[in-house]
Amino acid sequence: MSAVRKQTSVRATSARTLSIGKVLEALRGEFPDVTVSKIRFLESEGLITPQRTASGYRRFTGEDVERLRYILVTQRDNYLPLKVIREQLEAMDSGAVSLIEAEPMVSPENFRAPAPTRLSDKEVASQADVTAEAIAELLDAGLIRPDAAGFFTADDVRIVLTAESLRGFGFDIRHLKSLRNTAQRQADLIGQVAGPVARSQRSSAKEKAADMGQQMTALVVSLHASLVKNALRDELS
Repeated sequence: MSAVRKQTSVRATSARTLSIGKVLEALRGEFPDVTVSKIRFLESEGLITPQRTASGYRRFTGEDVERLRYILVTQRDNYLPLKVIREQLEAMDSGAVSLIEAEPMVSPENFRAPAPTRLSDKEVASQADVTAEAIAELLDAGLIRPDAAGFFTADDVRIVLTAESLRGFGFDIRHLKSLRNTAQRQADLIGQVAGPVARSQRSSAKEKAADMGQQMTALVVSLHASLVKNALRDELS
């Protein structure tokens, strides 16, 4: 794990350990979405093994924090399922490799929760450099939707920008609605698998479902992109 150790500023000797709260403080600057439940979930999956005190409290060494950071970086940047990350960690633990680089299937930026922005429809139009009429049309088509308070997020700005780019190639609102329907069907399929997990009584149910959902989303989008590419190649040839 020597290559992984270089990636973190957290350092601890074997005599010094950190509570789970201190671990969160050390990681949240780079990983604002990390939670106690997330760390416990990774432990339950066997990816990390913190020490336990006589009273059962978790204590983390500097190497444990580095291992956690590697897992979080790999999920975020390479978007690999936990099974593959576990295999990588086992290979590094055995000394077979120092660090494994993996090419991401699809950028994880597409699947993270949107940043907590609160944009009005006018602000979305301004950031996307489109007219109010264009925003209204996308609203009517269901491509963007405000929250209960009537605000939009940065993801909505991206949707508007992408939709406008497609319009430049000749896509009209009917085509965009078709893409929205395809996305909804894919989301429904993923929800059929992840939903029951989220509704279970296990303490880590939500973390487990979120991880499953993100993994499946990456795989579905990657497969869909490959199928579209192959179909287009056949069409153009």
